[in-house]
Amino acid sequence: MINAMSGYQPYTSANSVGNVLPGGLSLCSIMVLVLMERYGIYQDLIRSAYDDMQARNNLLKDMNKALSVLRTNRPTDEKAAKDYGTFVDSQGTTQHVFEWMREKGIPIEAKTKTTHEKLNEHFAKRGARPPFPSPDTQTGGKRGVQSQFDAAINNLKASIDGANSEGEMAMIHLQGLLGKHNDVAALMSNLLSRDQKIKEMIIGNFR
Repeated sequence: MINAMSGYQPYTSANSVGNVLPGGLSLCSIMVLVLMERYGIYQDLIRSAYDDMQARNNLLKDMNKALSVLRTNRPTDEKAAKDYGTFVDSQGTTQHVFEWMREKGIPIEAKTKTTHEKLNEHFAKRGARPPFPSPDTQTGGKRGVQSQFDAAINNLKASIDGANSEGEMAMIHLQGLLGKHNDVAALMSNLLSRDQKIKEMIIGNFR
């Protein structure tokens, strides 16, 4: 767009007497309208890019909260199983780490249920009291042993690194859009300024 106009001659666009096109608009007016449309397109792209960055920033905050909870709840005994825990996300909603990671597509495993735990679930689904005491009657089976916590932590850290890399690329993309947006604005301003000066010169010649 900008290169195509590099040869633009202002004196051919501003003369309201001889340069009005069949549509009733001067060449300068048409060029300004085209630039205004392009300006609006860049504004929409910038707004969309900003929304994406904000969503990614919120996701990163949630990821770091989940990572902190995993590190805090990680069992010290390699055979012991513990609940993965909960955190409050960027929207103020309490999230269970296990369910949240599954929802976000981040791999996480739960401790394999014993026969007693499976029987407890069977009775609970039918409204009966579970016959065997088990921590899973409270946590819904969202527990893990030390090795599963370690795997979940590594998977979450990898996702955080990936989101950070995407954020850096998105920032470069946004800077490029802002540059093009400013170029269009400057070209439009220069075009209007030149057109006004030439109109004043033409009017001056008639005096």
